[in-house]
Amino acid sequence: MRLGAYAGAIAVATLLALGVAHAQSESVQEVLGTWKGKIELFDEPERTLVIKSVTRAGDTWIASVEYGPTGKKLGAFEGRVQKQRGATTLTFPISTTRKVELSLVSNTELRGLFKVSDGEGSWVSRRMVLQKTSDKP
Repeated sequence: MRLGAYAGAIAVATLLALGVAHAQSESVQEVLGTWKGKIELFDEPERTLVIKSVTRAGDTWIASVEYGPTGKKLGAFEGRVQKQRGATTLTFPISTTRKVELSLVSNTELRGLFKVSDGEGSWVSRRMVLQKTSDKP
């Protein structure tokens, strides 16, 4: 009888873990698509972010993204998608001195920071808000 209860407990734990992994996978996939918006205080054109794919590599979700000024050739980057404090986040470096950190606040909005290194070990941050314009990359 003990063996049956133990096997049942393992089965339930496995199903719960699979359910959590599936739910996390769905929330991570919500970032896929095309997003457009602006960086606060920059007199630059609107920005476009295209999240082409999100794949799992061990414990990490890796995003294939394209980013840059709207209407111009976008640069290709690799980002990291994580669940932090219940929110889905995307971070990716643009260069050694610039990076983007975003959080999914709804199915249609990403908010976060565009960060630029000051050259002395600190980062200067500018807020950015992007709206989803298409579910397709």
